[in-house]
Amino acid sequence: MIRSVLLGGLAALSVATPALAQDAVPATESVPAETLAAEVPPADAAVVAPVETAPVEATATEAAPMEAAPEAPAAETVASDEASANPPVEESRSGRNGANDTIGDRWYVAPMFTYVWGDKDRPTDDGYGATLALGKKLGSALAIELNGYYNRFSNNVQGNGSAALYGGGLSLLVSPFSGLRDLYAIGSVQYGRTDDLPGSLKNYDSVVYGAGLGYLYKLTDAGTALRTEVLYRWDTHDDGDAGYKDFGDIVGNIGLMIPFGGVPQPEVTASNTEPAAVVPVAAEGDEDGDGVVDRLDRCPGTAPGTTVDENGCPLPAPVAPPPSCKTPAPGEAITLEGCAAGDTIVLQGVTFEFNQARLTANAKTILDGVADALTARAEIRVEVGGHTDSRGSDSYNQKLSENRAQSVMQYLIGKGIDAGRMSAKGYGESHPVADNETDDGRELNRRVELKIVE
Repeated sequence: MIRSVLLGGLAALSVATPALAQDAVPATESVPAETLAAEVPPADAAVVAPVETAPVEATATEAAPMEAAPEAPAAETVASDEASANPPVEESRSGRNGANDTIGDRWYVAPMFTYVWGDKDRPTDDGYGATLALGKKLGSALAIELNGYYNRFSNNVQGNGSAALYGGGLSLLVSPFSGLRDLYAIGSVQYGRTDDLPGSLKNYDSVVYGAGLGYLYKLTDAGTALRTEVLYRWDTHDDGDAGYKDFGDIVGNIGLMIPFGGVPQPEVTASNTEPAAVVPVAAEGDEDGDGVVDRLDRCPGTAPGTTVDENGCPLPAPVAPPPSCKTPAPGEAITLEGCAAGDTIVLQGVTFEFNQARLTANAKTILDGVADALTARAEIRVEVGGHTDSRGSDSYNQKLSENRAQSVMQYLIGKGIDAGRMSAKGYGESHPVADNETDDGRELNRRVELKIVE
């Protein structure tokens, strides 16, 4: 009986709603003034006789013809233009830009709470449970779902525990009204299983059909919606021998519809877009040709080839990095530019007579250049360090290195270098820089160094 009434009501609603939609007159539709004047005569025309009045002398404005003023656009045209220039952003939550349109053609998931008003012939009380649907929109008016459900019913026989109905299948959602897309009809076919039903039937499998109505209410701009629906569910186990022909339940679901992915964007077509007008831009002048237009050039008249900044002004000349303190190559003049405390320079070519502290002629020439370098850097103090190879005893080499360091310092004093800026120290063979087992190595170890101390 309940199933017949519900299905009959759904059929009547589907027939009546289109007719109601056609009969409704939009509130914004305008009626021509001439039609109103023809159908409705003025009220005072039927009861008031025309009254003759004395002629009145024409005024200056009436006598003089006026220049024709531009014809004002009709109100309907203005309203139409304003509507075109400012289309509504959102009609309603149930029409365009409602939940249905925002979801678009995306996949979605719908978790829902379920309450079941059970058939009075089912030997249980009402039930509750959950429904989960995974669906795909197929255009604006259609969706298909894969669903599963679980319901638990309390037995109305004391001590019998509870029964369970669960299963899954397919559902089809149809939104037939273009102005009310969030209202939909739903039909489903499912495979169901019932366990622990009181009575002789107890456990059985069946095909379960459902039909009903639902509504979506948009909650977020991303398309998440509140989903509510009521269905009539027909459990067709058809076991007359057990005393149960079939069961008809009323099922209510409430939950969320959550779409996947981004919100679909409207398709851009030639009908809803107009090409932007291309406005030619006159090229700006750059009289000095430095790449900065005259309007922004703060340094006009820059010489050709000059590197400039964003304001058109010449960049400062690059500053050469300070010279590094290094030992000069053979034949290269010595310089102390860039040298600071802790730096050491090997005075290459400063040699002595064999086993003596007497400077060779070539050594004196090199030390003349060292004196010039020290004169140029009058602010620094140096240590003259003497080194030997490993041939001979340690004490002999120590004494020889001290004498050679003193010999170099005395020569520099003779060239005008203040003795207070210098000190001499012998290191003997204790600081080799090469292998003393080879002639080349020993030659490198026999050396004089100039160390910057401050």
